[in-house]
Amino acid sequence: MKRIIISFTAVLLTFIGVTFAVSAILLNSDKILNSFSIISVDNIAHTFNINFEKVGAASYYDVVVYNDLNIEVYSKNVNKTNVLIDLEMIKYNEEYKIVIYAYDKLGDSISNNNPYAFTYLEPTFSLENDIILVDNEDYELLIDGDINKKNYLIRLSDNGYKLEEQKLSGNTYIIDNKYYTGLKQKLEVEIIDGAVPIAKMSLYNKISPVSDIIINTPTTGDILDYNDITLTYTGGDNATSYLLEIYKGNRLIKDTIVKKNKCIISSSLLEKTEEYTIKIKALYKEYKEYTKETSVSFTMNEKDTLKPVYIDYYPKYIKAGTEVALHNPNKDGTIYYTVDGSDPITSGNKYRSSITINDNMTLKAVVMEPNKNNSIISEFDFNVGTKKKYSVYLSPSNQDGNLGVASTGYANEAKEMNDLTDYLEKRLKDAGVIVYRNSPLGNINLWISDSRYYGVDLHLAIHSNASVNHDKYGIETWINEESSKTYSLANLIQNALLGIYYNEAEEANRGVKYAGGALGEVSDAVPFGVLLEIAHHDNVKDAAWIMQNKELIANKIADTILKYFDIN
Repeated sequence: MKRIIISFTAVLLTFIGVTFAVSAILLNSDKILNSFSIISVDNIAHTFNINFEKVGAASYYDVVVYNDLNIEVYSKNVNKTNVLIDLEMIKYNEEYKIVIYAYDKLGDSISNNNPYAFTYLEPTFSLENDIILVDNEDYELLIDGDINKKNYLIRLSDNGYKLEEQKLSGNTYIIDNKYYTGLKQKLEVEIIDGAVPIAKMSLYNKISPVSDIIINTPTTGDILDYNDITLTYTGGDNATSYLLEIYKGNRLIKDTIVKKNKCIISSSLLEKTEEYTIKIKALYKEYKEYTKETSVSFTMNEKDTLKPVYIDYYPKYIKAGTEVALHNPNKDGTIYYTVDGSDPITSGNKYRSSITINDNMTLKAVVMEPNKNNSIISEFDFNVGTKKKYSVYLSPSNQDGNLGVASTGYANEAKEMNDLTDYLEKRLKDAGVIVYRNSPLGNINLWISDSRYYGVDLHLAIHSNASVNHDKYGIETWINEESSKTYSLANLIQNALLGIYYNEAEEANRGVKYAGGALGEVSDAVPFGVLLEIAHHDNVKDAAWIMQNKELIANKIADTILKYFDIN
């Protein structure tokens, strides 16, 4: 009888425990990013209607479409779980994938567990088409796809007025030059299924297909702090390339092809107190007459600019009572800070000792020194709390053609950085970190999309360096820009590696550098990305240091990451 009572009590306690656990899960389901799925995807031509499950903790969702190269071709932020998207850019017989990301109020994310893959099979206009028309020459329009499976029509319009419409009977369509010869003309061509347009393109005669381009920052007349310059611009649609030109007075000192919308101009190209003019040219193929351009003029300040403050802990999840130190990366200057979100330049307290974090707060800090320009204001949003599991995506180099100094045993960058990453992976896993790792057979687009899909806390690219004349040495760390959230961790890793580096010369510290979108693994496409250049594999001493200290280097990186995220 006693045994029966004990058994019954055990069952009862188990039932109560399970009930409590289930209740806790239900009560907290709106605070946790739960796994979710796409329910349905329906499309009419390139318009897609997507339904997916609601995530209780989600503040918003991001609908992303990738092509078969894992390049993001479309993105839309939404608040609802039903969304209509128009993918005008998709092409016949190309493979695509739709992924939904749910983001909580802290910026953590989870992706849907069933990405939707499809191949687009409606006819589209070939990428080989030139969008320029030529007087007195008929235009041959190329069409990709099976045009016989439906009764497709092709329509030619001028500013909404229908010039011509007929059944599409082949994969080429000839446009008579009578519609544009001698005219400044923009013609619209559409492929139509019934009443639904399934493909559309514009053709141009005697007018530029490139839209006007506008520089947003800097602006004419600015006096800029002596630092790298972030150039942002909009427009230039349909351009096939963007040319940056930098002038000192009337003398061209630099020209280079840049990416659309943003680039970083290194301060090494500029001198204090001098005036410069920047031009951006949006070009369409070899048609120079259709180039659109714009420019701004500015003056560089005569003072150096101080580097910003960094901290030693991850602010997104920080334990109550944590002592946070503010670090000044400059040889001089004083830190001033506020903890109420106000401006530290005008109302900051002088930093004297570490700050105890007990409540959520916004800490702002600046480095100031009378004979130099203030640093940018660093902003740290502290959220008191813990995270059960952290995840890291490790992305060692796959560049097996980058050969090292053979006499040291250094084979190539891919082999040695993957060997080093083996130690790093083990150290992190031993501490309970979830580790994902790139495939050396993949490419950067795959690694970026995988990293985002897994919703990792850190994307870490691991490389070794080289120089043109094989005469450089030292360590450098890359992030996207000075204001990136990874700035603190990058400085901590840089300093940690310098602490075990064999050479204490000032030149060995090549510093934390800013890619400005030029390096994909630290760009805006990666929420929290750092790229390491661990010494120079084409320098005898550097290569030997790497080969003799792989485990030490890896453990130093891992321990810095663990300390920053406060992982015990």
